[in-house]
Amino acid sequence: KSGNKEFTKKKIINLKNKLNMKKLLLSGLALTVCLSAFAQNGNREIQPKLNQNITTKAMQAVKPTETPLLPLRTVNPTVTQSRASLVEIVIGGTNYDLQSNYGSVGNRVKLWDDGSVSAVWTYGMDAAASHPDRGTGYNYNDGTSWGASPSARVETYRTGWPNVSGTANSAEIIVSHAPANMVSRATKGTGAWTETTPLSTVAVTWPRMVVGGANGNSVHIIGNEATGNFNMTYSRSTDGGGTWADLNILLPDFLTLHFEGSVDAYDLDSRGDVVAIIMGGWNESLTLWKSLDNGATWTYTTINEFPLAPWDYLNTISDVDGDGIADTILTVDGGMSVVIDNNNVAHVAVGSMRVLGDTPGSYSYFPGTDGLLYWNENMPAGDITNNYIASIEDIDGNGTIDIAPDLAIYQASLTGMPSLGVDAANNIHLVYSSIIENTTNGGNPGCEHSFRNVYYMYTTDMGMNWSTPSRVEESDFDEMVFPSIAKRVDDCVHLTYHKDGNPGNTFQPAANACHPLSNYEIMYVCIDNLVGINEAGEEVAAAIYPNPVASVLNVDYAVSKSQSVTVQLVDVLGKVAYSTNQMAVAGTNNLTINVKEFASGIYSLNIQSDGQVSTYKVLVQ
Repeated sequence: KSGNKEFTKKKIINLKNKLNMKKLLLSGLALTVCLSAFAQNGNREIQPKLNQNITTKAMQAVKPTETPLLPLRTVNPTVTQSRASLVEIVIGGTNYDLQSNYGSVGNRVKLWDDGSVSAVWTYGMDAAASHPDRGTGYNYNDGTSWGASPSARVETYRTGWPNVSGTANSAEIIVSHAPANMVSRATKGTGAWTETTPLSTVAVTWPRMVVGGANGNSVHIIGNEATGNFNMTYSRSTDGGGTWADLNILLPDFLTLHFEGSVDAYDLDSRGDVVAIIMGGWNESLTLWKSLDNGATWTYTTINEFPLAPWDYLNTISDVDGDGIADTILTVDGGMSVVIDNNNVAHVAVGSMRVLGDTPGSYSYFPGTDGLLYWNENMPAGDITNNYIASIEDIDGNGTIDIAPDLAIYQASLTGMPSLGVDAANNIHLVYSSIIENTTNGGNPGCEHSFRNVYYMYTTDMGMNWSTPSRVEESDFDEMVFPSIAKRVDDCVHLTYHKDGNPGNTFQPAANACHPLSNYEIMYVCIDNLVGINEAGEEVAAAIYPNPVASVLNVDYAVSKSQSVTVQLVDVLGKVAYSTNQMAVAGTNNLTINVKEFASGIYSLNIQSDGQVSTYKVLVQ
């Protein structure tokens, strides 16, 4: 077990944007939602351990020695501009809008070796409260186009929360909710599905699944037991799901590390025989289990140690320093993602959260907490609560975060729901969902919420520097949540997300009054993977956005070593309209160009480095 409370916290510095130590203001209050012990109920399965009561807790109740709310980060104003060249494609619909209880969705997008893509989501179009047609929504892109939006679930039974993957011979597998039902077919994208319930000996809920192994036929599944303390179990098949070498087992030292399993708050990835599993949450440590032999044996690392772990909140309060007074603890939320890079290093992203247990038998979390955290295996473990890489944009630059008076509850950080991927050059790609400042749905008191958008960023140097985040869509008045990208990235970051016309969902606290049932869209976007490392004699790859551009052009480019780089904008007559020389650092570099005074037209953006010139077309409006 790694992780020492005495270690010096490693600060992750975002490219050009260090954390600016200013107070996050949310009307002077941190909201809390009270939690209590929960017994699994067929009518409450989507709402584990969560009461419907929302209360406010004045910040003055927090001990002055405790860590303050996440400081504001000064964000480049160009972040507010979207990558205008992106095209949204509707691949399906649903009126069941709780795609995850805590922000983790797992492997919802599968990129196949031939460039085709499979995507899944929780589907349900029946307006009845029980959503009797709930199940897996599925669509397939053959490399050219997506199929028609499905009009029914894949399964014959009521289920949901699916993950999709496939074997080396292109057999397709979907695993879904209770008791971890599995559907499969011999050929991806076509043919009838065969239904099985491989994990039925113990009802397993909210599963995550990936296929790996040296031969590409090993199925790895994790999920919660539906009874007891909701412990996370692991199952493994080495023959594509035909037989199971391990079935519903607990990973090493699980009961020593964890008082209970974090419901629907885990993720996994596999690269050959290397398997990585993470689990954690509000009142739990964040743990990485890793196997180098295809799941036969495991080691573990405590990425973030909850100071009372394992915390028996049923009988004790959150008293960290032993003075008999409950402490508010800075911890992680349940929205997390893990990816294994080309060197078999695990990378993890997770939302930040605060929790308080002032009465035995229950505890509260603070949904007004903001901040996305990052860690990889080359970094110190034990406490990652200062490893911020993203937070809400201070779009108007006034030093405070100005959002609507009420919060649309997702049981996750205001910047969270991460999804990670890696490309062949070992660049790490990340999407997440975050609040859009100065937006409101205009709802009645108690229901006035700000909207969320999906953001994209990447790192070329193992997370030491991150690109400036860019919004996937420029609209301020669409709710974009539960993003998921394929864990393997090719020329595209293959992204899906849930799009709604109103913040929040119909299942979380006070949602019924604020968020009436409606039809929602599942969107797909291909984010061009323009990241690259230029060795001597190679071109510089760059991400240029927005394009077309009317005011400020953002240029992200990457180089393999510190060197002089010249960037020019040249018009169609060959006249240099802009030129600058930068001493670029190894990794990702960012440059902004104000084009407001430029004449409209097509320009060539030339990036010169090591005797090579990379050219991109830019349309100035």
